[in-house]
This record gives sequence, structure tokens and C-alpha cells, in this order.
Amino acid sequence: MQLKKAGWPVTVRTQSPSGRRQARRLGMVEADAVAMSSAELCLLTVPDGAVAAVARAVAPLLGRKTGLVHCAGALTLEVLQPAAAGRPTASFHPLVSVTGPETPLAGHSVAIATRSRVLAPLLGRLAQALGLRPVRVPEDGRAAYHAGAAMVASGLVSLFDAAIAAWEAAGVPEREATVALAALLRSALAGAEARGTVAAFTGPVVRGDAEVVRAHVHALPADVLPIYLALQHRVLSHAAARLPRPTVARVAAVLGPEPARRRRPSRRTRR
Repeated sequence: MQLKKAGWPVTVRTQSPSGRRQARRLGMVEADAVAMSSAELCLLTVPDGAVAAVARAVAPLLGRKTGLVHCAGALTLEVLQPAAAGRPTASFHPLVSVTGPETPLAGHSVAIATRSRVLAPLLGRLAQALGLRPVRVPEDGRAAYHAGAAMVASGLVSLFDAAIAAWEAAGVPEREATVALAALLRSALAGAEARGTVAAFTGPVVRGDAEVVRAHVHALPADVLPIYLALQHRVLSHAAARLPRPTVARVAAVLGPEPARRRRPSRRTRR
């Protein structure tokens, strides 16, 4: 719908009655055979697990030069093969936590991948029309890229939910906790964006205050504690270089055994 408002001719095709009702409600025109065969782009805005099947279903309806584009973050271009049958392929994954058709896209980023010299500039113009900033993600890094995006989107909301639960355990009403913690979250993110994540860390682990960390560990609800411990271990891994070794050891002892590391640590935590 936002693309239509930007002046691009857009039609939709959906197989479900609910999808058709929503399209009519939004004033979208359903794509007929002519629209399908003459389209420059066909965007597959379906769940990851449905991309291959939907690509196979719609490809025979498309023109030979129509770009077949999936919008799945974790998938490579290979998922569109062999359905593409020689058509140019691409992926276009907006980095936006979309909760409805009115979710604004402008000001966010979009991961674009294509091997087509024709689709690359076209998708760049599409991103510009939507106010999205293109980022390039290597095909062999799609899973890690998408995991990071999921951690910031639903993962951050899950962390927010856990923090609210901690405040409720302290006796603070949910609505009051939500308002106060949302403001704190915004200030923390603003600091990280302005100064970088390492410089934006605050709190008792950064200060080396093991006794405050111990109080946290004893006070948190059982379902929230593992989240707290995992996050504070990461904070400590960054703060350790600026703290005396005995202080680091005391904080680490309170946090307990560190979660099992992957065989390849992230580049940002290697020593």
C-alpha cells in the first residue's frame, strides 16, 4: 500500500478469502493474467517456508523478464530456483518490525540481493520510493544476518517483556512498568547508536559491583533469571578489559558458568 502511495502501479494476488478481503479493504486491485504477465517485479511476501511453493505456482503466470523477488530474510536466492526458469531473481527484505499494513517503512533499511544487472537498479529505486536504505548481505551470511535481525526485533520485545516481569515481581503495576521501561529502552538505544554499543553499556557489571549483581540474581523471577545471566555475561566480556582482574572474577563468580560458546566466537568478542 505504501508503494502504491509512492506512485508505483501495484496489484496483488492472493489465494485466501481473508487475503482478498484485506486487499479490498486497502483498495488494492487484484492482479489478472495481463497484470501478471506484464509485471516488472513479482514480490513474494509469504512466510519463508512457503516461498519455494509459491514461486513454483506463480512463475508460469509471469512474463519471461519479470523479476521474481522473495522478501524472506533468512533465505538465499537459490530458493527461487528452478521455478524462476531463467527469469531474474532477487531478495528484498525490509528491516522493519511489521505489525500491520500501516507500519511505516521510511527511515529503515532493506537487505537487497540479486545477480541481475537489470533488477539491481530497479530494486534500488523501489527502496528509495519507500524511504528504505539498502544494505548488502552476502548470500552465505543470510542465516546469521536474519538471526541478528530477529534478536533486535522479537528478541528485544521479549527482553522488554522480561524486564516488565521483573518490575511486576518488585510490585510495580504492568502499565507503569511498560511506560517507564520503554523510555529507558529508547535512551539506551539512542546512546548505543550515538556512541557505539561498548561505550553505551551501563550498570553494576560495568562498574564491577558484584554485590548489586548478587542482589539481582536473588530477586529475579526464575523464568527471567537465565535471560539476565546470559546478557550480563556478554556485558562482562566487553567490560573486563577496563576492570581489575579480581573484580572481573568476583562478578563472574556471581553470574555463574558462562553459557556454552560456539566454536567460532563473534568477531566483536574475540580477544
